[in-house]
Amino acid sequence: MDFFGGLTFGMTGSVPQSTEKVRNEPRYYGIQFNYGGPLYLRIDSGRRFEVSGPHVFLTYPGHFFEYGPAGPSRHHNFICAYGPRIRRYVEGGLWVADPAAPPVPVPHAEKFLRTMLELMSLTRLPGLTPPRAVLLFEDLLLRIREAATADRKHVPYQADRLHALIRRIDTEPERERDFAREAAQLHVTPTHFRRIFKEITGLPPQQYLLHSRLNRAAELLKTTRLSVKEIAAQTGWDNVFYFSRLFRQKYSISPVRYRRESHS
Repeated sequence: MDFFGGLTFGMTGSVPQSTEKVRNEPRYYGIQFNYGGPLYLRIDSGRRFEVSGPHVFLTYPGHFFEYGPAGPSRHHNFICAYGPRIRRYVEGGLWVADPAAPPVPVPHAEKFLRTMLELMSLTRLPGLTPPRAVLLFEDLLLRIREAATADRKHVPYQADRLHALIRRIDTEPERERDFAREAAQLHVTPTHFRRIFKEITGLPPQQYLLHSRLNRAAELLKTTRLSVKEIAAQTGWDNVFYFSRLFRQKYSISPVRYRRESHS
């Protein structure tokens, strides 16, 4: 029985320094995530919204969208889909389509971005739409709906420094991290550091580091001819067998098969 049919992914992308200004009526239904930088948005010549930092909005047929950086550039991520399953989202209220609504601020922005990137990786595999990709897409829609209706929680005053640390981890995931030292630099206990780190990313610090390493490894498997052993070493693992086991747990296939299917 096909539980996850009726959804096809058309376009996906992640552009860290996007300068593109979009003006069109979309053909597909899209999740547009502004991870960083200033953003403007106007729908159907209505009010112009300007926000900065992690915000998300939906694009869909039947309306005219104008959006882009309200400054030099922004970090833009998008996933567009189509198919009869979308109608169920709209009718059931999972797809929140309000042309007068502003972009929604995204709590746990790193977790949201990580889910989008994982979904993008799945959509690049050949064959039918993977069921997990559909689940991740629906998870993103549920988070957007919850964020649009939830009361905003108090943001810890250390959030800016934590976001900077998270960016350093994503840039250099192979580096070892002393999270007790990071906690001391924020003048908090390791337990409190772990709690606020998880509040922002959705994962404890060490688990986030491993996840970031696996993301980098997946990218190297797709874009280089380095051996699995070399990629394991470059992303922080001394033991290639341990690396392969963790990779299989995350992507449900071995590194070798992931590379083969990404290139087929």
